[in-house]
Amino acid sequence: MSVLPKSPRARLDALSEAERGRWLDPAEREFVAEGFEAASLNRIIAEAGESKGRTYHYFADKGELFRAVFERRVARLGPLGLEAVEGAGFWKQLAGVAERLTGAFQSDTVLAALVRTLHAERAAQEACTVPLIRLRQVTGAVLARGQAAGAVRDDLPLSLLVEVALDLIVAVDRWFAMNASEMDPEAEAEVSRRAFTLLMAPLLPLPEMTNWMERPLT
Repeated sequence: MSVLPKSPRARLDALSEAERGRWLDPAEREFVAEGFEAASLNRIIAEAGESKGRTYHYFADKGELFRAVFERRVARLGPLGLEAVEGAGFWKQLAGVAERLTGAFQSDTVLAALVRTLHAERAAQEACTVPLIRLRQVTGAVLARGQAAGAVRDDLPLSLLVEVALDLIVAVDRWFAMNASEMDPEAEAEVSRRAFTLLMAPLLPLPEMTNWMERPLT
């Protein structure tokens, strides 16, 4: 006898893409237009042509619906190649990933709107706890490979470097989410390339810093 999925998310994942779209398509439109807090679950359900009971069978709450919408949109970016960033040319490879992401945000206004909501509303951030945990894990794995290649400093705990990198990623991403719409694509791409050095700077190996720290204070 087969065991049916028990959690709403597991039941949602078991549906076909078209079946998930019955909720995710109208939900995406609602979140883009209204943000998270102002989005109406009732309007989404009505546009989906579904009942509340069936909706809660697949979504525990509005937060789970937002998370599903956000993850679906991110998945459409396709592989970014982060798993292949290692060895020689580590930072050049990572810069290439950042450039592809900039292009994706420029061409996908829906994704850009969802990211703005994610930065602007704490409830949206709480709804995306799982993907943010994945981001932390991926960041740690990438930096560990950078350390193995000698491209990332190893004089500090990896967990601390991950915290620094994530703070910078979030700060830069938030700035672009809130300001990029006022820039032309070429200017945005140039600022993005320069902003990438903000991420590099605290993570580069600094043997001269080690020498300075080992000097006597007097």
